[in-house]
Amino acid sequence: MSIAVLGQVYDEVRRLSIAGSSVASGDFRLQKLIAPLEKSGEKAPVFKKVAEAVTRLVESTEKSSAEALLDLSTLVNAILYTQGQTGLEGELAPVTQVGTGILPKRTPSSILKTLNIALTQAGSGRLEVIQESLRREPFPDPRLLESAIDALDGTYHEVSDLVEEKILPQYGMAIIPLLREKYDLKGKAADARRLSVLHRVDPEGTKPLIHEALEDGSKEVKIEAISKLREPTDLPFLIEQSKAKAAAVRDAAFTALAEIESPEAAEVIVQGLTGKASLNHVRGGLTSRHPHVLETIISEIRKSSNKITTASPADRKSKPHVNECERLCGLIDALAERTDPQTESLLLELFGHRDQITKAESKDTVYRSEPKILQRMNECTDKTRELLIQEHESLDETGLKLAVMAAMQVDNPKRFYDLFHGYIENGKSASTKKRDARNKADLIATTIRNHVEYGHRYWHTDRTSEHQVAARRDAIDPRWLDLAIKHDEMVLLIPLARPGHKKSHDRLAAEMKKMLKAAKRPDYQIGDVLSAVLRSDHPQKVDLVIETIHAMVKWGHAYYFYMISDLIPRLPKSEAPRFEALLAELPDVMADRLIQSIAELKNKSEAS
Repeated sequence: MSIAVLGQVYDEVRRLSIAGSSVASGDFRLQKLIAPLEKSGEKAPVFKKVAEAVTRLVESTEKSSAEALLDLSTLVNAILYTQGQTGLEGELAPVTQVGTGILPKRTPSSILKTLNIALTQAGSGRLEVIQESLRREPFPDPRLLESAIDALDGTYHEVSDLVEEKILPQYGMAIIPLLREKYDLKGKAADARRLSVLHRVDPEGTKPLIHEALEDGSKEVKIEAISKLREPTDLPFLIEQSKAKAAAVRDAAFTALAEIESPEAAEVIVQGLTGKASLNHVRGGLTSRHPHVLETIISEIRKSSNKITTASPADRKSKPHVNECERLCGLIDALAERTDPQTESLLLELFGHRDQITKAESKDTVYRSEPKILQRMNECTDKTRELLIQEHESLDETGLKLAVMAAMQVDNPKRFYDLFHGYIENGKSASTKKRDARNKADLIATTIRNHVEYGHRYWHTDRTSEHQVAARRDAIDPRWLDLAIKHDEMVLLIPLARPGHKKSHDRLAAEMKKMLKAAKRPDYQIGDVLSAVLRSDHPQKVDLVIETIHAMVKWGHAYYFYMISDLIPRLPKSEAPRFEALLAELPDVMADRLIQSIAELKNKSEAS
């Protein structure tokens, strides 16, 4: 007899076993199989029994669904087992155990599927999907391990780097055999990443591999091995490699020297800084925190800035002057994330001379020191940040953005509003049409939004937790939301909308209606607006989510649907039946994702 239809039933039963029996009631895929099963039951009674079991599951309640799913699963497996052959010929061999304690997490299957695709296939948006998933902590899960390891071989290096740095190390030493199995001493970038992961999870055990790579590894693997050297006994080798002709080898050697807190390592870096070679030759060593290195960097900055400002007008067009401007910018970059008194004093000094330096810098180069000085001031201390805040009116757009970031770090919401809300007022005023005023208004709004969503270091790609985002939102003066509504500034309104604020609710609803009427899918902002609708406890939040799902079907694709479906578990548990009613209308890919969201909604506690 033909058992193809039983194979389909088996697939659906397996899907529901993963998703949870609570979503089986009314499942439209199972409903489609009842008719062919009943027709086959006319010739083979066993199919009639399967049709009856499917019907019981489809018509089950939340309380009876688990038993009905188990009955159907048992019946289908028993039939398929008797119709096929199990086992393989050959000798049995023990399976090598890889690690212990890594168990599957309670992650919805749709998220696992999405991550597996993002980790292994090509296409835009993959990095964002993986980054967003990290907030839900799906790793370490053995079901994602193979895909994560394969991602090291990907051509999109940002995904591969993220997997190397933040995903695979979560699995710990359990993955060592799997990485060693694919590791090739003579390989390329993927094998350098494997060596890096091995060193992250087992530094001591990887030492033999490191030294082997130093002797016989390919260029990529050898460079990675050099960057892992941290022992004082490695100093002679690192000093030798710091003189290599290959820039990547030199950079790796100086990076390792910067991590070794010894006078010898510091002296090598200082010699490179003060020598005749380009600053790029010692770039990797500029992160060193050794006092001798910092003292030299500060001294070289003063020498370089003095040389630039005292150059004659004729010399300012020369190649050496251009090189000196580039060198000064590189030296200022070396002050990144430093908060010591010496750096603070130097930055205050440079800020006072920034106009002279800017005037003397060559016009034939893209290297400008002022933005770098301001960036370092924003990172340094409250004293340097306070000066930025005080001088905000004298700064260009780049400096203004940093002054806004500094003001939010100092954490005086009332003062922050009083100082900077005028930029929004001026930029939106009907009496002015100056592009500069409009640009600055946009800059203020965007900077506040990024601060709320990412924190003051929003140039990093990691999103922070919802709790941290909420805390930053609550710290913003509520007058900003009123200002956003007054001037219809959606960039500000979306992150600042809050419960009980009727005007923001009305504006969000109007924006959603406008987007949903569009003939084509609007940009990603629809997810941001809908998220604001839920976060602000909009009275029409459920209706707007359902309208958005209908619009997604109208637009004919499921792009960004994962963002929309992630919002559903935030809704009241009592709304689950409304979303279950949508399943039969959706394409399979959207229905699969929605089933998981409904399951999360039904399984959450009443208090959440």
